[in-house]
Amino acid sequence: MLRELQTISNKNVDAMYKADVAMVAGMAVVKNYVDKTADMPAAATVAGFYFVTKERVPIGINCAKTDMSDYSTDITVIAANEPVKLITPMIGERYAVDQYVATGLAVGNSLMVGIDGKFAKATVASRIIYGGTFNDAGHTLAIVEISDKAVTNA
Repeated sequence: MLRELQTISNKNVDAMYKADVAMVAGMAVVKNYVDKTADMPAAATVAGFYFVTKERVPIGINCAKTDMSDYSTDITVIAANEPVKLITPMIGERYAVDQYVATGLAVGNSLMVGIDGKFAKATVASRIIYGGTFNDAGHTLAIVEISDKAVTNA
C-alpha cells in the first residue's frame, strides 16, 4: 500500500516500465534502463529508488463493484511483466507504506531500501527518515519522509 501524505502536485510519474518480478504497491524499486523493468535493488540502497504502484483497474467480478477497498489485491499486487507507475520521491515529501520492517525503528531513524524492496533501519547515512506509524483505517503504515540532509542512526 502506498499513501501520498504530503507530496508535490502535478509531478511526472514514469509509466514506461514493467515489473521485473511480482511485487506489491508501496515497495521501493530501481530502474533497469536496459530492460525497461522495475527491479528490486541488488543491494541495500538509500538513493536512486522509486515507489512502485499501478493503475487502479478492477479485474473480473470486481468490475461490478461501486466501491472497492484500497487494500484489494487487484490494486496492491503487481504481477511480473505488469506495467507499473514509478513515483520519484522528492525532498520534503511524506509517504505512508506497509512495505517496511519495524524491527528496531524509532521516530527520526534513517531508513534504507533492502533487496526485498522494503524499508528498514539504515546502517549508513540516509535522507530517508522514519516518521512513525500512520493508522489507515486499521492498517498500520510507516511514514517515510524525504529529508534534505542525511542522518546517521546512533
